[in-house]
Amino acid sequence: MFIECKQVVKAYRVADHELVALRGIDFEMERGAIVAIVGPSGAGKSSLLNLLGGLDTPTAGKLRVGEFNLLELKRRALTRYRLKHVGFLWQHVERNLLSHRTALHNVTLPMMLAGISPFQRRKRAKELLEAVGLAEHMHKRPAQLSGGMQQRVAIAVALANQPELLLADEPTGALDRKSAMQVVELLQELRERYHLTILMATHDMEMASCADRILTLRDGALGQELERDTEKKPILSAEGTVRLPEAAISHLNHGSQISVEIRPEGVLLRPEKEEVFESLVENIQDAPPPRRRLFRALRRRQA
Repeated sequence: MFIECKQVVKAYRVADHELVALRGIDFEMERGAIVAIVGPSGAGKSSLLNLLGGLDTPTAGKLRVGEFNLLELKRRALTRYRLKHVGFLWQHVERNLLSHRTALHNVTLPMMLAGISPFQRRKRAKELLEAVGLAEHMHKRPAQLSGGMQQRVAIAVALANQPELLLADEPTGALDRKSAMQVVELLQELRERYHLTILMATHDMEMASCADRILTLRDGALGQELERDTEKKPILSAEGTVRLPEAAISHLNHGSQISVEIRPEGVLLRPEKEEVFESLVENIQDAPPPRRRLFRALRRRQA
């Protein structure tokens, strides 16, 4: 097992209050896999990636990536782990690239920090920029590139020191749909070429569907693993009708009626027994008038 999280908890203290970002995270990830973690903003996705990347330390639990027990690494060892074994890909270009450096020099920077010779740095940077389809743009600065191109340079930067693990935090959040799909497809290609393990946090289900596994994270806790098989997913027609998977239909058959509830995160379908609705109607019909109305009626009679 390449990644192992056991009862990982992360809490932050703000003034006199303690905020719990992660609540007992348990999950494992095989080497060479692509896993997407989906959830709304504030769910704890970035907190989990920061822990796995050695940017932060857990409050409690067990956290292992490859041969590294991240709870036991000291400051210098953590720095080396971040530099040599993990690649980071962020949503915003300011966190990925330095505006005053060309694409080529942005890619060579992590290698310079790792002590790699100038000849090897330049050779590796050119190879990576060619791999992401930007060999002709290597001497351009970020402002001279489109958003999709900037993110491709950022991928090359993340892979500069040949990491085993790539952590991508909303990597397509600032891109249009076409550019986003191109970035995700590129990540899939590079996974095979460079033997990468990729963990991606996103709120976009279309992007997440390209992963091998999809995990849900909400309020700091992992939920169910989502199915990638399209036959097991609901299908919405152009007329607005929904064809549900068999598992959902069998569950909804437990009730004679279906309740539909609109929530911020989506639409909830819930089976309801007919007698529940009948009892609600009876209660409404038999309910006494409000006391305020009763007092008003008595006052009119006394007048």
